[in-house]
Amino acid sequence: MLAYTLRTREYARRAFRSLGYAPLVFASLDELIELGPVASGFDMLLIGDAPSLDDRGSPVLVAVREAVGPKVPLLHVCIPGGAGAMPPPTDVSTASTGFFGDFCSAILFSLLDASGMEEPPPRLVWGAYAFEPLGRIVGFGGRQVRLDPVSFDIALELFFRAGQLVNKKTLTLMLPPNPQGAERRRIDNIGSVIKELRSSLRLRDLHGWNLETLPHLGYRLVSR
Repeated sequence: MLAYTLRTREYARRAFRSLGYAPLVFASLDELIELGPVASGFDMLLIGDAPSLDDRGSPVLVAVREAVGPKVPLLHVCIPGGAGAMPPPTDVSTASTGFFGDFCSAILFSLLDASGMEEPPPRLVWGAYAFEPLGRIVGFGGRQVRLDPVSFDIALELFFRAGQLVNKKTLTLMLPPNPQGAERRRIDNIGSVIKELRSSLRLRDLHGWNLETLPHLGYRLVSR
């Protein structure tokens, strides 16, 4: 994948992981080009939030297509209303401003279209907890809990960063940008969201995980 923004890069990495893939990650177009003919053997290439032109003033998508050849399916993740590159109608595109479940779904169906093979529903597992992004369902201890998009993304953030302090500001800014992609939105009731997650997912040492609150600092999910 070639992703130009941190949010898209991290969400794409997580989405591919949920499908059992460890993707190659390119930080620049030059890195992709340096790969040479190997790039033509990709199953798919995700291009995230690409600018219209590269540093040399050349069209980015033209250079990408030249690097991977005509047969590699391209999945474009674009900021709605942004000034970035416009994918051709023959490629698959999705909005980068969605929640993780939507993002994961777009990647899954793109892989199905590209390979013609059946893929298992994506899952991310930490001990007794299994996350299913397509349905925003968390399974643990014989239970299944369906979360709203905001709570699901916050729960995933805590599990991906298990053992680390996740500050409140990071979590309050986890909402996608507005439809124009220009404004950051905030979660004003983050304390209530955390409290509900702790209760609904039993994150109180009951199934191997405890969600700690560190006053004035943030939250930490720890394994017991």
